[in-house]
Amino acid sequence: MLIGSMNFPGRSVAKEIHRIHEAGFDFVDLTLEPPAAWTPDGREVARLLGDLGLTAVGHTAWYLPIASSFPELRQQARDLFRRALDTFADANVTLVNVHPDQRVPLHSVQQVRKMNGEAIANLVGDAAERGVTVMVENLDRLFSSVEDLQPIFEAVPKARFHLDVGHANLNLGLRGKNRTPDLVAAFGDRLAHVHVSDNRGGAEDLHLPLGAGTVDWRSAIRTLKEAGYAGTVTLEVFSREPEHLKTSRRLWLEWWSAA
Repeated sequence: MLIGSMNFPGRSVAKEIHRIHEAGFDFVDLTLEPPAAWTPDGREVARLLGDLGLTAVGHTAWYLPIASSFPELRQQARDLFRRALDTFADANVTLVNVHPDQRVPLHSVQQVRKMNGEAIANLVGDAAERGVTVMVENLDRLFSSVEDLQPIFEAVPKARFHLDVGHANLNLGLRGKNRTPDLVAAFGDRLAHVHVSDNRGGAEDLHLPLGAGTVDWRSAIRTLKEAGYAGTVTLEVFSREPEHLKTSRRLWLEWWSAA
């Protein structure tokens, strides 16, 4: 298993790659978005990653309006996504995520699912032209459940699945449970990458250190192991204190080994 960390888009990509390497991680979850991490020189990124012995997976901005009601915005979002794909391809990053677009007002849930399926089908085609595979990430409200995501995967058979365990713990209600087991049961054969961070099960995606919220990590790990997953895992822990990230890495590896 490879354990990675995401670059902070408020700092230069090169500085963040060095930080992640110095912290002992195996790969960079390379997010390309403003203000400081939007389309760096992909060939320079590839050279730096190679020099440091790191690999990378790709992450795109969660707020791109890929399924907007406005055709002009949909086209602009697709163009921006393609610019990111060009950079990823130059950086030798071959696995990139996309976030479904939840913000499509005055449409039924079925219409929003359909519009996202069409948009992501286009992006998957754009990525394939560059030798890149797209994976779809589960979100916190719409596109959080098997029912929401199934239409996308039916419309886009070549799309892979990107599991975010923290997102699967959000907006559960009083009797809800983490959606990880259901998502893995439905899409485990497509599972290509995993994000982990903690939260308290409400509406806020807090990106807490592991163990600081309500996620049952031992259960989540059992689910992944039973599905035969042993791929890349990103600690999407956002904290000013580096020790929180280090502790999360140690705990994840301990829990994984003990499961």
